[in-house]
Amino acid sequence: MYDPESGAHIEQLCDGCATQDSGKDGEPWNAWFSHSLKQLRKNYFIPFLNVTVWHLMSWFYNGSTQKSQSDLNNLVHNVILAADFDCKDLHSFVAQQELRQMDESTLISSNSWYTTSVTIWLPCEGVKVHKENAPKFKVEELHYHKLTDVIKAAFAETAAEEYNVTPYKLFWQADDDTIPEQVFGEVYMADIMLQEHKTIKAQP
Repeated sequence: MYDPESGAHIEQLCDGCATQDSGKDGEPWNAWFSHSLKQLRKNYFIPFLNVTVWHLMSWFYNGSTQKSQSDLNNLVHNVILAADFDCKDLHSFVAQQELRQMDESTLISSNSWYTTSVTIWLPCEGVKVHKENAPKFKVEELHYHKLTDVIKAAFAETAAEEYNVTPYKLFWQADDDTIPEQVFGEVYMADIMLQEHKTIKAQP
């Protein structure tokens, strides 16, 4: 309904003597403020421990919002701090190329991949035909995982510890005088999911 920070002034946003009427040794506040900016430029990584940590946290807070704190800890302790990790090996690194090589090797070596062929019926533009009379096209060498294998693999990951497997309802209420509104942000918040969960739990 409104921006709670719209009326904020500099004394509320900064914690330091740079916002006072006079600075050190009677200097005007703007002179002291300029000195503070120079110090900030010199130590731009503050409040982080050092420049390395600053770069790491910049990566964490930019780009994808799917990264978690456990992902960040894993990157530091299991990748960067690994005994055989060498940053020099990354000078020619291209993510797209590495992902393509991984996909190609996985298709060949993984026992969890299955290969099949699928026949699809093609539409005939401007012609009404029954399905059995429609022209067919056979797709060869379709690689796939069994759905149950995918689910098992997902729950075997460390990240599965943070999965939510119980559906629930989420409500938003502007204030005490308004009627709460149900929020739908995930599949498990849907009414049909709640009903299905209830049905399963009721089984012997």
